[in-house]
Amino acid sequence: MNLTHQYPAKFQPDTWTDLKRIQELDNRSINSLLHEFIRNAVKDELIELREHKKNRERLRCQVR
Repeated sequence: MNLTHQYPAKFQPDTWTDLKRIQELDNRSINSLLHEFIRNAVKDELIELREHKKNRERLRCQVR
């Protein structure tokens, strides 16, 4: 299984400018910043999905 991916990406100009600004302030590579942002987005999405599942189960139990 290949765990390395090289996805070409197109950024909106404003997004790229913001990313370059963060890079200058943080002194990290764009790749490093994107990895961090993706990890945070995945973590947030998983938390939201867990909460949704809990709410769905809670509602299902109340209907019984």
